[in-house]
Amino acid sequence: KSFPLRLEFSEPEQLCRTFGWFMKTVNNGFEDLEEVIEKLTDNKQERITKDQEMRVGDTDDAKEEEIEEGDDGEAEDDNIKQQINQKRKNQKPIGTKTQLSALNLEIISRTHPINLSFTDPSSIGDEQPRLGAVDEDGRQNYIHDEKSLRNNPPTFHLDDEVKAKTCASHDSTYKMLTERVAVDLDTHNLLESQAKKPNGKPRARIFCTVYTIAANHDRLPPILQTWGPRCDGFMVASDKTDPELKTVNIRHEGEEAYGNIWQKVRAIWKYVYDNYYEEGYDWFHIGGDDLYVLVENLRLYLESDEIILAANGGKTLPVGGEEEATPLFLGRRFKEQGNEERIFNSGGSGYTMNRAALKALVVDAFPTCMPHLETFAEDVMVAQCLRNKVQVFPYDTKDEEGSERYMPFDPATHLTYTIPKDPKKFENDWYANYSIDIKEGFEHCSKRSVAFHYIKPPLMNRMHAILYGHCR
Repeated sequence: KSFPLRLEFSEPEQLCRTFGWFMKTVNNGFEDLEEVIEKLTDNKQERITKDQEMRVGDTDDAKEEEIEEGDDGEAEDDNIKQQINQKRKNQKPIGTKTQLSALNLEIISRTHPINLSFTDPSSIGDEQPRLGAVDEDGRQNYIHDEKSLRNNPPTFHLDDEVKAKTCASHDSTYKMLTERVAVDLDTHNLLESQAKKPNGKPRARIFCTVYTIAANHDRLPPILQTWGPRCDGFMVASDKTDPELKTVNIRHEGEEAYGNIWQKVRAIWKYVYDNYYEEGYDWFHIGGDDLYVLVENLRLYLESDEIILAANGGKTLPVGGEEEATPLFLGRRFKEQGNEERIFNSGGSGYTMNRAALKALVVDAFPTCMPHLETFAEDVMVAQCLRNKVQVFPYDTKDEEGSERYMPFDPATHLTYTIPKDPKKFENDWYANYSIDIKEGFEHCSKRSVAFHYIKPPLMNRMHAILYGHCR
């Protein structure tokens, strides 16, 4: 909140003001918080002085006394921290002009906030044992370096001949990616620059997972050269570990088969939660090896006031330091067999969960939700577990124009698809039956779309070249 402020200075040295003066004069509503902080600082300094004095002596009594003093100081610090947390809770909520749609308010009102602290897997009581991962030599307890791709990204390159073919055709794919969908690099670069400044606001950190099998490892290089490195953390879950391709052999119940993807995905999410939940990631996205993610657009969407508001319960923005959050399950909403009571997020374009949703899925839902079922419909099963066990429902991710952000098909298909007008043809069109209030043509895809499906290697390279200016 802004207000006029008049400052009068009688001496030049008054131009330099202390932080305490600022809080008392300008933000005087925080005077009591300042006292608490000062008390904490004084107490810490007092303990340091006492510790230094105690170290002069070398007797056992002195050492015991030092330990006792340290324990007392820790207890007092805990007291003060509790006071600070209470002050934070009493701060006025941060308002915003952003409002959630009535649908999304209803969706998040069905669930409850999840405490964000890590729960040790050994205390969950999951009857299905965690089989973990093995390295390329079959050794157990392998933990993938999820930052390796971002730290050492391969170069995206198209030779002149391929580039000419890639950029020459102005077909439906080209039209959708030049006349409608774009990567918002201007906003992305601005926020990246601001984040690097002292006290800059950190960007949302995204962990991306692709699942595949060894027979399809030839599909991975284009992912590693295009959108993969733009994720903060990246991993490919497979049945063979290959550090060069970032693949991890995550073992699971049952055979490695399309009809058993549900068990594969259960094992993936457990592995991600066990090893990366506490590594500072805010969001987790998963999809198959024919997925293309516009990571900058996804990150900007996750950083929007709308999503931050929703994760904080939908009424006010967070003040910082929250210990719980509303679980959010984002993706392309489908009606299973046209049933609006069984809405799920399509696995084709992938789906995105915040930390609260990941914990709710792994800790609260998985242990008692179809732990031994064999099915290919992992996306339907994830939604069912979240819905039935923790009342988390797919969030409506349409933009302000009613266009979709997550695409179950490639750009050309979405540009040319039309909803059948004939009732019989509509009835036999699974996509029309599964979809919820979709638009046609250019307006189907959001200008800031975040993901497309059925993107094989040649098309992936072509899309990347178009979107990131390699065809100019």
